[in-house]
Amino acid sequence: MCIPHGFTGSKSNGFVKKERPKKSIKRVSQAQFEKGDANFVDERIELREPKKEASFFSSLFSWL
Repeated sequence: MCIPHGFTGSKSNGFVKKERPKKSIKRVSQAQFEKGDANFVDERIELREPKKEASFFSSLFSWL
């Protein structure tokens, strides 16, 4: 008589998966999506400075 595969069951290794909260993003209204948030404050900082163009001779003798 044959014993089917999986008849003996699985062997537990003791691993227990942790319960984590679901990651979700709050949905915004269609009007706010189309027109944007009126209370939004842009906090990005512009760090670029315009590069000074030096003449050939001033760059050549800059070590003096």
